[in-house]
Amino acid sequence: MNYSETVEYILSIPLFAQKIGTENLASLLERLGNPQDKSKVIHIAGTNGKGSTAKALATILMHAGFHVGLFTSPHLVSINERIRYDDEMISDEDFTWAFEQVRKKFIVHPSFFEVMFAMAAVYYEKKQPDYVIYETGMGGRLDATNVVRPELCIITSVGLDHMEYLGDTIAKIAGEKAGIIKPSVPVVYFKRDAVSSGIIETHAKELDSAVTAVEKSNYIINEIDDKTIDFSFHNRYYNYDHLRIPKTSLYQVENTCLAVVSFDILMQIRDIEYGKNAGADVRIEQAVRSGLLDFSWEGRMEEIAPDLFVDGAHNPEAVECYCRTLRTLYTKKKKILVFAAVKDKDYDTMIRDLTEALSFEKIIVTSVDNKRKAPVSLIADRFRNYTGHTVEAYEDIAEAMDAAIRYKEQITDSAVYCVGSLYLVGEVKRWLQKIKEKSANMEE
Repeated sequence: MNYSETVEYILSIPLFAQKIGTENLASLLERLGNPQDKSKVIHIAGTNGKGSTAKALATILMHAGFHVGLFTSPHLVSINERIRYDDEMISDEDFTWAFEQVRKKFIVHPSFFEVMFAMAAVYYEKKQPDYVIYETGMGGRLDATNVVRPELCIITSVGLDHMEYLGDTIAKIAGEKAGIIKPSVPVVYFKRDAVSSGIIETHAKELDSAVTAVEKSNYIINEIDDKTIDFSFHNRYYNYDHLRIPKTSLYQVENTCLAVVSFDILMQIRDIEYGKNAGADVRIEQAVRSGLLDFSWEGRMEEIAPDLFVDGAHNPEAVECYCRTLRTLYTKKKKILVFAAVKDKDYDTMIRDLTEALSFEKIIVTSVDNKRKAPVSLIADRFRNYTGHTVEAYEDIAEAMDAAIRYKEQITDSAVYCVGSLYLVGEVKRWLQKIKEKSANMEE
C-alpha cells in the first residue's frame, strides 16, 4: 500500500480492541523482536498534561544533546504527529514502511492504538534514539504502552475522565494510572490531592520504586510579561530560580516542573550507568533553561492566527485550569467562545465552569466530525440554562468558525477562543489550513 492507502486502512481500525489488555500486543511485539526494548524508555500516564510534560521533557533532552523519540496521542491534523524523532514527524515513507513491518506479523488483528504503538517501536528501533518517551493512550494498567520496560515513570495530574473505562472515582482512576509503575523504577508524579497521592505512593512503595512528588507549593510565578512566564522551582532536591517558558498558559508551569524533575532523575541514572558526573557533559542547568524557553505544544493555548486560540481542554479539571489562564493572562481582549464536546465527557460541568468563570461577548457551539460527538442542540441548551445568553449553534464547523471571525471583525479588541475537545482543535486547524490555501490560490 502507498501512504494514503496505509492511513486510510489504519483509520478504519476500531479505536479499541474488543479484548482489553496487552496480551495480543505483547505477542505481536515478540514476533517483531521486541523493538520496544531496544531504547531507554520514559513512560507517562495521567489525566491531563501528559502530552505537554512529554514534549517539555523531550525538548530539554534535545537541548542536552540527546536524540529523542516521542510517541503521543491523539493527533490533531496528521496521523504522523503521533510518532516523532527529534521533534520531526515521521515521514510518509517511514510511516508506510513501519506499517508494513508490523502488518507482516499480524495473527490476531491488533487495535488501532496497538498498531500505532508497534509502528512507533519498530521505527525507533531503526532510528536508535537515546531516549523514547511513550505517552499512554488511556489509563495505564491495561494500556497498550504498558508493555515497555522504562527507565522512569511519570504520572501527571489525576482527574475524572474516561470513567466508563477507568472507574467513577479518583481512587479507581489513580489506581489505573499507578499501574504503569514497575519494580524498582523511579516515579515522578504531580501531587494534587491526598487520595490519588496516597494510592500512587503506596503502589510505588510496594514495588520498591523511589517516588518524587511535585506540588504547587514547590513553584512560584515571579513575573508574566508579553512573551514569557518567569517562575522559580524549589524542593528539597531541586533549586531553580527564574526559569522561563513562553507565555501560553499557567498550567504549563506545572507540567514543565514535572519535566525538570524527570530530566534531573534521568541524568542521575546516567551517572550510575556511566560513572559519576556523566551527566555533567550535557550541562544540565543550561539544557533545562534553554529547553523550557524553546518549549511549545500544539493545541494547548496555541495562537494559530492573530487573536485565534485553540485549546484541547476536554474535562472539568482541564477547563478549570483553562479558565484560570484566561483570567490571568488573557484579560485585554473581549472573548468570543467556540465550543464543542464529545458525548462521553462531563460537558455540563465544563459549560458551567466556563460561564461562571468567564464573560463572553458571543457563544458559538458546534459539532466535531466524530461518532462520539455531543448533539449541538443539547450543548446550546446547556449554555442557555447557565447564562441566559444568546447562543448560536452550527452543525458545520466551517460555518461556526466563519461566524466567529465575523464577530471578531465587528467587536473591537476581541479574540476567538476554541475549547472543549482535541477533535475541535484539529478541525479548527484544518479549517484554517483550507482558508490559507484558498487565499494563496486567489493570489496566484
